[in-house]
Amino acid sequence: MGGVEDQHAYWTQLGQQAVAGVFRMEPELGEALRAAAKVYAEGLEMAKIDTAELANLTGWGSLPSAKALRVKFEQKGVGGGSDPNDNAAQRIQDHIDIAWLQHDTFAAAIGKLELVDEERAAQLRAAGEGV
Repeated sequence: MGGVEDQHAYWTQLGQQAVAGVFRMEPELGEALRAAAKVYAEGLEMAKIDTAELANLTGWGSLPSAKALRVKFEQKGVGGGSDPNDNAAQRIQDHIDIAWLQHDTFAAAIGKLELVDEERAAQLRAAGEGV
């Protein structure tokens, strides 16, 4: 499998198979994989928060080339430039999305789809409170 788009499509398809009952696994294995995917996603979420520090870099000096490099590195950290999605924050978010897809796929594969829905609702409520 190649890029992030391929991984996203793969896990989406596998999730659909799990919901349909085609892809199943032992509950203990599924729970262990769900837990690992959750830990991974949460770690990536912390890393994404850290990318905010890349928005305003200092210490580059006053030469025009130094200023240009600073701007380029800031854009690679959090966005901007010719492709606003070509940055660390977006790349990390792509992997967060895949990790949660994996988490949900494993839940569906062991028959805990309702639990996933409840967890997602709680996450959305928590995210809403932070806004």
